Amino acid sequence: MRSDTSNKSSGKYGGKPKDVVFIPDAAAYTVSANDSGKIHVCPDLTADLTITLPTEERGLSYEFWYGGTAADAQDWIIKTTGNSNYMIGGLVGHDTDNGGDDTAVIDSDNDSNSQLTIFTPIAGTKVELVCDGVVWYVNGHVISATDTFLAFADQ
Repeated sequence: MRSDTSNKSSGKYGGKPKDVVFIPDAAAYTVSANDSGKIHVCPDLTADLTITLPTEERGLSYEFWYGGTAADAQDWIIKTTGNSNYMIGGLVGHDTDNGGDDTAVIDSDNDSNSQLTIFTPIAGTKVELVCDGVVWYVNGHVISATDTFLAFADQ
């Protein structure tokens, strides 16, 4: 209930309800500019998923969450509209299957990496992207069952 955010007895007091988009189990998904600010939940996929971001516009923001219950055997490939609209920033990655001791920060090259691949995500994976009108700022964490949990590249 939306009024919960103004009810001091509510666990949602002071918060703003977020809308959610449940991405279908498909090979490709195009993000709508109208869904800016919404959480996008990716299911346990049956094939790799290519997520295409909308045309760059100042203020667009998206969160992508893994919504499965076990490690996905598939990958997410998140793409901008081209190499001139690259990603700035990086993600923390953690591998759970090698003794759980592999944690690293992986950054984009901050000048042309317009594609981000998330390998075999597990619960806890959350990727946030915000656009300034030209480039996308990326932040978040990837939990994965592989040593190579994510990679940035040019398209």
